[in-house]
This record gives sequence, C-alpha cells and structure tokens, in this order.
Amino acid sequence: MPKQAFDTVQNAVETAYATTKQVVDINANAWESLVEKQLEVMNQVVDFSVKQFKLLGEAKDVKSTLAAHTGLVETAAEQAMGNVRDVVKIANETRSAYDKLVNKGVQEAVAAAKPKVTKKAA
Repeated sequence: MPKQAFDTVQNAVETAYATTKQVVDINANAWESLVEKQLEVMNQVVDFSVKQFKLLGEAKDVKSTLAAHTGLVETAAEQAMGNVRDVVKIANETRSAYDKLVNKGVQEAVAAAKPKVTKKAA
C-alpha cells in the first residue's frame, strides 16, 4: 500500500509540474505577443506624430492643412481598429489554449478515476 500511495503522489506531482509548465508557456506566448503589439503601436504613434509635425511644417493654408490632417487621422483610426482586432485575437488564442489545457486535464482526471470507481463498484 505505501508504494501505491507513493506512486499516486509522484504521479500527481508530475502532472502538476507538467500543467504548470503549460500554463507558463501559455502566459509567455501571450505576454510576448502583447509586447510585440505594444511596440508596433508605439511605432505607429511615433510615425503619426512625425507625419503630423511634418504636415504642420509644410502648411500653406488652413483648408489644405485640415484636409491633410483629416486623412492622417483616418489612417490612425484604421490602424487603431486593426490593433484592437489583433489584441482581441491574442486574447482569444490565449483563452483557447487555456480551454484546451483545462479540457485535457478534465479528460485525464476522468480517465484516471474511472478504473478506480469501476473497481470499487465491483
């Protein structure tokens, strides 16, 4: 009986370690994707600012400046919406990875418990 208890504890520790490693990997992938997206957004902000200052430096009259600025803002808004879609995609991919991990854990737990329940019922 002590060997069986030891094996059960060892199996539980190994499973917990493997699951923890998978959680760490999921978190690391999400973090890396979000940091990359943040750097991309910061580059867009800097680019927008440079274009805005350039536009103001080349301004000839208010009407043409406002027209050019409107185009610049439309482009920035499109980029912002693209960024939102990308972040939602990252969040969905992360959620999906967690869902798979949880479902796998539940299936493994049911599979491990089933023979024991069947054995005790007999």
